[in-house]
Amino acid sequence: MAVILCVTRGLPSVVYGSVELGRRLVAAGHRVVQAVPAEYRELAEHHGLEHLPLEADRSGELLESDSRVSLLQRVTHRRERLRRYRMALAVDGFASVVRALEPDLVLINGEMHEHVVVALGAGLRVALLNTFASIWRRPGLPPPSRRVWPGAGWWGSRPGIALLWLDLLLRKRARAWGRRLRSGGCDRVSVLRALAREHGVDLARETDTSQWLIPFTWSRLPVLSLRAFERELPHRPPPRVDFVGPMVLRDRPHRPMAPEERARLEAILARGRRAGGSRCLVYAGFGSVLTVEDDLLRRLVRSVEGRPDRELVISLGGRLRPSDLGPLPERVHAFEWVPQLDVLRRTDAVVTHGGSNTIDECVLAGVPMLIYCGYQTDMAGNTVRVAHHGLGLAGEARDGVREIRGRLDRLLGDGLLGDGGFLERVERMRGHYRAYVDGRVLERTVDELLAAARPRTGGGAP
Repeated sequence: MAVILCVTRGLPSVVYGSVELGRRLVAAGHRVVQAVPAEYRELAEHHGLEHLPLEADRSGELLESDSRVSLLQRVTHRRERLRRYRMALAVDGFASVVRALEPDLVLINGEMHEHVVVALGAGLRVALLNTFASIWRRPGLPPPSRRVWPGAGWWGSRPGIALLWLDLLLRKRARAWGRRLRSGGCDRVSVLRALAREHGVDLARETDTSQWLIPFTWSRLPVLSLRAFERELPHRPPPRVDFVGPMVLRDRPHRPMAPEERARLEAILARGRRAGGSRCLVYAGFGSVLTVEDDLLRRLVRSVEGRPDRELVISLGGRLRPSDLGPLPERVHAFEWVPQLDVLRRTDAVVTHGGSNTIDECVLAGVPMLIYCGYQTDMAGNTVRVAHHGLGLAGEARDGVREIRGRLDRLLGDGLLGDGGFLERVERMRGHYRAYVDGRVLERTVDELLAAARPRTGGGAP
């Protein structure tokens, strides 16, 4: 049995994936300590994981106070400000616990750079967790924030894709220098450099600023990608990257629904074709952060009018109230929130924003998708991947009611434009997903990391 420390924070979907990973490793016989924010303690312990609360990063508070200080004062007091920002990272407690725990392996979300520095400085074996689409600069692979199809048009050509990466690099450098100047030398990278020097980590050698992540990507550490490689665009990932399959946590907390709202939802779901009813049920959900324009929602609502065989359920993610959409037709139902996994398994088609976790949940539920890209993080790249594999369709922001209705007709296999192949292709992808679980890919990959005699990096390295 190995002791594994799993460190993650961020959106609930990111933490849920980390807990699912930890749950599987506990079932494989390991001791897993889950370092997540305090509000996830009950969730971690429910799944047999020890909980280590992560302190909150307080640098945002300093940024707000710094905004009221002149640039001259920021520059002249740089050393003191740098010290305060370093303390605001709140990793000293984490460092003490890590040294006391002495885990055999530390799995850390690849964006939690300060925690990576601390773990490397303690001489521990570290692997990163990637929750995005492929984030690496590889031949023929566009940046995941670009809605570009390889091989389609000039931007999809090798020179076009190379230019997109160059544009990304130049914009990242310009943004980094701008932040450094505006902050008087106390930007995030400068603070991380100070922390790295303190822990004996050579940040310049260990990181690469030309990759997709902001401000940099760790260039030498092994990576577990919590995605299925079969859902990727064709490319050859770096040798240090292992795809271990999607981590969808099915047993997770639900927001309470009023009894009458739950009963209303159940009655709607019972009318769907997959539940033995007579209507095609379309579900529209856009994640915990609503990333779709209100006007598109209204066009989606109107696309159901005149179709008595079709019913639409909209989850507003707690960001809007149903009343904000105005009067709704009889077969359109808006909720502030719904238990998405329960709804997906009884849905015929999904309209969503391109978030990785929702896409994986749709595949596991066997539901084709219509993606109206939210253009945050890797949503554009996810949209391309869904369309590339025929798991659904990529909508356009300018789509009118007729276009939306036509795309849904194709997904549902209705009319002259019907395409019965979507369900087949989703089912094929679901088979790939299941193979990761059946083949114990995660467990075998972690065992290989534990067994590998890789040199450790950082201040505690031999």
